[in-house]
Amino acid sequence: MNHIEIINLHKSFGEKKVLRGVNLTIKKGETFVVIGGSGTGKSVLMKHIVGLIKPDAGDILVDRESIVKMSKKELLEKMRKFAYVFQGAALFDSLNIRENIAFGLRRFFNYTEDEISDIVKESLESVGLFNVEHKMPAELSGGMKKRVGLARAIALKPEIILYDEPTTGLDPVMSDAISRLINQISEKYKVTSIVITHDMKSAFTIADRIGMLYQGKIIETGSVEEIKNSPNPILKQFIEGSSEGPIQFI
Repeated sequence: MNHIEIINLHKSFGEKKVLRGVNLTIKKGETFVVIGGSGTGKSVLMKHIVGLIKPDAGDILVDRESIVKMSKKELLEKMRKFAYVFQGAALFDSLNIRENIAFGLRRFFNYTEDEISDIVKESLESVGLFNVEHKMPAELSGGMKKRVGLARAIALKPEIILYDEPTTGLDPVMSDAISRLINQISEKYKVTSIVITHDMKSAFTIADRIGMLYQGKIIETGSVEEIKNSPNPILKQFIEGSSEGPIQFI
């Protein structure tokens, strides 16, 4: 069953055309990774999927319902199925870790404080963090902040988790740890995961399928092996990280 369908999506900002007819189908329970260079529109696409941006043309179906045509109230209700893991974790600096995770639980659910405490603890333990509830974000390393961001997403019990550059700013060892943690979360909670990244090692570790966004369109999708062995010169250049090829850098 398809969980998300993106149909001929277009978006411009002024004269700059960012999305030029994106078509993409994401299946229920899979981990789909969107790759592409900086400034290619990956984050803009992600923001469309969670209803933060309206397209100029095209449609997005979640469970066969158009989120583009929904009222604000209907969209808010649908978005309860989603959790968003931000690139920099986006923790509230003035709140401790418990309160950071509890924030969304209080906003969207009617849990008691004891229930919230149990969910916070369970979510943190799921990402390998123990006894950090009363620490402040400034006391945590970059990798620990990323894991708190994952815990905050898990706590909401979403059906769909979106990850925005989850390994950016991490060393190779921590990047691999976060990638494997994403795999564990997908398997344990049976969620549909959408990941945007330009970290190919991470993409190959976590993806069931990969799609490349280039010049406002998805130019190819496939399994990890299909993407690795694709003859597409644009895809090959990106994977190899070469400055020579059809992708031009200014």
